[in-house]
Amino acid sequence: MKKILLFILLCPLFAHAQKLPDFGFDKVRIVTSDKIIQTETLPVSSDPDIESDRFYYWYSAGAIHSTQGGFSGTLLNGSYNEYYLDKNLKQQGIFNKGLKDGIWKSWSDNGTLTEMYTWKEGLRSGKFELFDDQGHLKQSGFYKADVLVVKKDSSSFWRKLEFFHKKK
Repeated sequence: MKKILLFILLCPLFAHAQKLPDFGFDKVRIVTSDKIIQTETLPVSSDPDIESDRFYYWYSAGAIHSTQGGFSGTLLNGSYNEYYLDKNLKQQGIFNKGLKDGIWKSWSDNGTLTEMYTWKEGLRSGKFELFDDQGHLKQSGFYKADVLVVKKDSSSFWRKLEFFHKKK
């Protein structure tokens, strides 16, 4: 009897720790009349420094909200997937402390890619592409700190200088 009792007392010391399963406490699923949203509200290491020119996305009272220059609720932090009711992707991206970050894509209801923007800390920064109804590229360019970067055509400078043109 003493050996059994000793075994029962010592057995927990030799057991290996196991990771608890993810019960989805950091995941949000919202179903509306026109879309389904699955997103994450993973804990953030610290409160963000609020910037007045940026839109923060947050979850409260069963809905996702966006507010410029502030938030009230739980910040979206992690993956974001929005679907049409037929389960086709509508929009996909990543949130970092409530701000859009990385590549965000949008699709039409028939599954055709319609746009792709690169975000950094809540501002469009980097390459963007817009597509037509058939998925063909119709426009592309770059943003820097939410300002469209327009490439200057250097060839027009040379055309203005007449002495570079051949005279007939």
